[in-house]
Amino acid sequence: MSWKDHLTEDLRLVILRILSEAPGHRANSSIIQTAANALGHHVTRAQVEQQIGYLSDLAAVTKDQVGAVLVVTLGQPGDDHLRRLGTPLPGVKLPSLG
Repeated sequence: MSWKDHLTEDLRLVILRILSEAPGHRANSSIIQTAANALGHHVTRAQVEQQIGYLSDLAAVTKDQVGAVLVVTLGQPGDDHLRRLGTPLPGVKLPSLG
């Protein structure tokens, strides 16, 4: 696996973690971008939204376009992945134990 693939899988995990800690398990893509950058990723909003699309295809998140704002909500498969329940999501880094 390439370094870029590792970073992408980690970013997807970070997005799920951000949503798990957000009020109502929801946040907009701008907030997610800011939080991801604070956690060591240097990504644009377009890159964040691309990964949100990937996670949406897995039903790990749902996304709603509200005007110019993309609002994202953690889905059950995403929550299960964070808790290491069921089948891991492909292309998403597994959270560390403990």
